[in-house]
Amino acid sequence: MSYDTDLTDKQWRLIKPHIPRAKHGGRPRETSMRRVIDAIMYVVTHGCKWRGLPKDFPPWQTVYRYFTDLQKRGRWRRIHYALYAMVRDEADRQGEPSLLIIDSQSVKTGKCAEAPTRGYDGGKRVKGRKRHILVDGMGLLVEVSVTKANVHDTKGAVKVLKKYERRVKKPRVRKIVGDKGYRGEMLKGFVRKAFKAVVSIGENHTSTANGFVPDEKRWLVERGFAWLGDYWRLTVDRERSLARSCTMVRLAFIRLMLRRLVPV
Repeated sequence: MSYDTDLTDKQWRLIKPHIPRAKHGGRPRETSMRRVIDAIMYVVTHGCKWRGLPKDFPPWQTVYRYFTDLQKRGRWRRIHYALYAMVRDEADRQGEPSLLIIDSQSVKTGKCAEAPTRGYDGGKRVKGRKRHILVDGMGLLVEVSVTKANVHDTKGAVKVLKKYERRVKKPRVRKIVGDKGYRGEMLKGFVRKAFKAVVSIGENHTSTANGFVPDEKRWLVERGFAWLGDYWRLTVDRERSLARSCTMVRLAFIRLMLRRLVPV
C-alpha cells in the first residue's frame, strides 16, 4: 500500500547515498531502507506513535532503531545540508546565505519528554520547549536548536548561531534579522565578533489604511513555523530529548526540500 508521504524514485535517489551500507559480515540486510525512510516520514507528517505505524511498513522497532542510529551518526544533518545546497544551487544562489532571519517558537511537550529539558515560558504561557530556527532569504532552514522554554531568545540565538559557525568554514552572513526579543548588546556583540555582521530588528506594522503589514524579511521565518504546523508530530514536542526534537524539525524541512527539488 502506498501513502502520500512515500518518496518517489527520484526523491529516494537524492537520499540514498547518505544511508549507511549494511555492516560487513553477518547476515545480509533484509530490511528495505527506502521503506524505513517512508515510515519515518509518515510518523513526522501524520504524527502517529512509533507503535502506531501501519503494518505494511517494516516493524516499528526496526524503524525506530534506524531512526535513532541515523541521528547518532549525524546522517539526518548530512542529508539536510546536502539537500539545502541543492535547493540553493537550483535557485541560482551561492551556497551560503548573506542574510539570516531568526525566531523562536515555544511548544508544549508530551509526557515522554525528559523533565530537565522542559521549562516555562512566562510570556507565551507555555510549559515545554523552545525551538530556535535560522532561515535564509528563501525561507529554508539553515540551522535549528531546541532549549527549555524558559531560555531567553538571545541566549537561544547565540546557541543556534554557534552551531552554524562551527559548521560553515567561510560564512557570508552580513545581516541577521530578528524581532524585539533579540535586542541587546550580548547578541550584537557575538554576531559582530563571529560573523562581522549586524543584527537588525524588524517590526511588523499596522495601519488603518493597510491593516497588518508584516516585516519584509521577518515573515520568512514566520512562514517557516507555519510550514512546521503541517507536520502533526511537531504540534506537540513528544520527543524524549532535545537532540531528537532538532531531528524532527530537520526531517520536516528535509521533506519540504525534497518536494521542492522533485515536485510530486
